[in-house]
Amino acid sequence: MSNDISKYVEQIVAKLTGNSGMIEKFKSNPAKVVTDILGVKLDGNILKSVIEAVKSKLNLTDVAKNAGGFLAKLKSFFTGGKK
Repeated sequence: MSNDISKYVEQIVAKLTGNSGMIEKFKSNPAKVVTDILGVKLDGNILKSVIEAVKSKLNLTDVAKNAGGFLAKLKSFFTGGKK
């Protein structure tokens, strides 16, 4: 069962990554977006697990992206803007 959840999460994250419009839709109505992407209606508990896992993955992606930008700025500060 958790294998299925992992597959669902990966599929959804792949569709959402880089698509800010879809991410906003996911934030406002995650159950509908998950159902639309997967094309199947999931059991309540599985749906809840998938949504939580997708939220976690998206948050980690945002944190990594923001950290990369911060580190680049920090490097630029210490190198005087030279790469």
